[in-house]
Amino acid sequence: MKFTKKGVSAALLACVALTTFSGVHAAFDEHLDKYQLDPKVVKGDRSKDQFGNTVTEQSYYRTGGDVKVITREEIEKRHYTDLSEAIKRVPGVAIQSPGYRGGEYGYNSHNNSLTINGDARVIILVDGRRVDNMTSENIGSINENGSKSTGVNLDQVINMNAVDKIEVIKGPGASAYGSDATGGVINILTRKGVEGGGQATLDISTGSWKQHKYDFTYLGSAGNDNSLHYFIGLNKITSGDTKFVDGYIGKSATLGGSEFKEKGANLRIDKDFDDTHRLSISYTHKQGKDGYPVSTPNLKYWNQNDWNRIIFAIGVGKLDDQGKLMINPNTGKSYYLRGENVIPGFRNLFGLHGIGFSSYNKFQNNDLDVKYTFDRQGDMESFVRLYNQNHKYLGSMLGTWALPGSIDQFQADFPDGVKDKETLNKWISKHLAPFPGGSKKALEEWVAKVGGKAPAPTSYQSERNRGIQLQVARSLGKHDVIGNVTYDKAANYHISNGEKGHRETFVKRNSIYGYLQDKIHVNDHFDITPALRFAKYTDFTTETKESQGGSTHVLTPALNLQYRFADHSTVYAGWARILRPLHASDYQAVYGENNTPLQDEKGNVFTLGYQKEFGKNTTLGAHYSVMNMSNSIAIVPFVSEEDEEYAVNAKQKRTSFNVTLDHKLNDHWNIGLAYSHLKDVWSAKHGYTTKEGWSFNDPADINSGINNLRPANHYTLNLNYDSDKFSSGLLMNYYTGANTVGFTSKRFFVIDWNANYNITKDITTYLAITNVTNEAYETMADSYFGAGGAAMPGRQVMIGAKYNF
Repeated sequence: MKFTKKGVSAALLACVALTTFSGVHAAFDEHLDKYQLDPKVVKGDRSKDQFGNTVTEQSYYRTGGDVKVITREEIEKRHYTDLSEAIKRVPGVAIQSPGYRGGEYGYNSHNNSLTINGDARVIILVDGRRVDNMTSENIGSINENGSKSTGVNLDQVINMNAVDKIEVIKGPGASAYGSDATGGVINILTRKGVEGGGQATLDISTGSWKQHKYDFTYLGSAGNDNSLHYFIGLNKITSGDTKFVDGYIGKSATLGGSEFKEKGANLRIDKDFDDTHRLSISYTHKQGKDGYPVSTPNLKYWNQNDWNRIIFAIGVGKLDDQGKLMINPNTGKSYYLRGENVIPGFRNLFGLHGIGFSSYNKFQNNDLDVKYTFDRQGDMESFVRLYNQNHKYLGSMLGTWALPGSIDQFQADFPDGVKDKETLNKWISKHLAPFPGGSKKALEEWVAKVGGKAPAPTSYQSERNRGIQLQVARSLGKHDVIGNVTYDKAANYHISNGEKGHRETFVKRNSIYGYLQDKIHVNDHFDITPALRFAKYTDFTTETKESQGGSTHVLTPALNLQYRFADHSTVYAGWARILRPLHASDYQAVYGENNTPLQDEKGNVFTLGYQKEFGKNTTLGAHYSVMNMSNSIAIVPFVSEEDEEYAVNAKQKRTSFNVTLDHKLNDHWNIGLAYSHLKDVWSAKHGYTTKEGWSFNDPADINSGINNLRPANHYTLNLNYDSDKFSSGLLMNYYTGANTVGFTSKRFFVIDWNANYNITKDITTYLAITNVTNEAYETMADSYFGAGGAAMPGRQVMIGAKYNF
């Protein structure tokens, strides 16, 4: 496999977007001295087991591993507004964000996506149930290279006020979560009613960019024996246009068209019939309308003169030295120019979408889960579960750059070429879109002239998921045995109501997956857990009954163990065989003439970790992971008659390492330090020869590209103060080793800070500031929009109050 240097490869940068770090904070479990568990589910109210692992209602699934549990108290004191804010603090976890709330569904670069240890193959669960859809096109299906993401936008899964705890499991350390959890698992545990009468909380906050947030919860129990538990959560958040900082010139600006409003509701009812039988019903509703600005502008070129240059290149083409329009001899038409690298400031065009045409996207999710637990032995549950997910995605993007026939009109007006800049600028102002940062009146007139603002959409995408799950768990002496099987029916409908009437197409896929796990308690200091996982996926089928292929079935083993030494140190190790079935997004990359025979992604993941407790106040942890994929899917340009890019199965090796140190200074102060590092090595399988000159800049191959287009090193500091009346948290992140081909800086330093003051036992006021120093930074690289095209929000200040009654 030979690589040589040349330009920026769009495919490479798109792949890098899957492995880029973002704002991550230190990883230790706060407030565990106050951490309570459901006594109906877990024995006692312990927060740690004998190995030092944080115990949750579902921790019996896992053995050892690198796991972080984010508690409800931490969520409330940090004032996380969404799930991404909560989990990005964990070393090795990265959230790639376009810099604004919404995103165009199907495009990975316009949505929040998630990686753990650099891998986007991450499984999202709610109360132990997978919430991905095997036919999803939510993320990555329209990308040229597809995406290894499970298609779940984390922040659309559930409302934050309904979250009790979040388990972040790095790597496939738990057999229950599937053979495709290569990167890891995010398991969201929902809140339940508490014993006694109803308890209500009202939380209201307001701050920068006209952002307003409202949360209401009501929970308690009913019945003479308090056996009926209930939880109700309502929330709403609205915001005007956010601000960002341009990484090149260091100035702040408003991101036009980034306003949003979202709301949701959660209901959970639990009926305890006795100590071993429970019925749980959960319902989640979440919806939003988010502005779609597409990209943050390049402020260096955000002016009238550069706008004229950019809009003419896009709307008409290139001029020669005589002012004549240049014609491409291969097409007989003017040159088709696109991209930030071809036209500096190109992404400024998308200011029309947000500022002028008010482009937007909407989503609406309704999830129902019914679970009947018919037995409990120790911590383990036996249950049957039914679930039904209905997710709807739609949007309206509009941004007309030129009047119809503008190219022909220019040639008619200037057959001998345009002679001076003033004449050209007058022609541009008449036939092409006006500068969105200029005259508001001119922009409004243009929008009206070309048909008005983004209309109500006539088409939408509907993802539907139904399934049944059965689990049987038994304690047999030293053996805790769990068997689980799930039957899942997934469908993705495309519904349009246009000029040709109502049209409905769909893609469907059914799946059966399960596992058998035996956690063997060899003695009080040693657990070993062998497991066997099974998965069968049918072909993708369409409304015409046509098969798109993809059928596969496989058995994948796994083995995890942990051992506790007498000196309060624990070592754990794990191995898992990986299979990720081909997704619809993989096929998108290989349709048509360049169809490439792809195989399911296969490989192995090995993990090794160590944790040492130095007394009661200090814990040191280290985690090392190696992933060897024999059939990882990659997009690279190969030598052929067309010299096109191909999707192929390539070899991939990824190593990751992170270390954490947590120390309790005294009764009031805690400090946490962490360091993370990640490296990839790709190599071609036999028979492939790459196209020369496909790489970029100085690095000469895909390995240099991937490893240099994300921060190689990540350092974090987490400092917390707690007292009866006042608490505060300072979170600092420092990244080094980013390549300026994809980012505006080689390094960046981001600080978040919050403070809480208890006026009374029922009233708390708080202040939360994100990006305290107004740092310019990005978490995503994309060659089309160039470095800085996904600038993250600048400093945001929120003040609020919470009242318990």
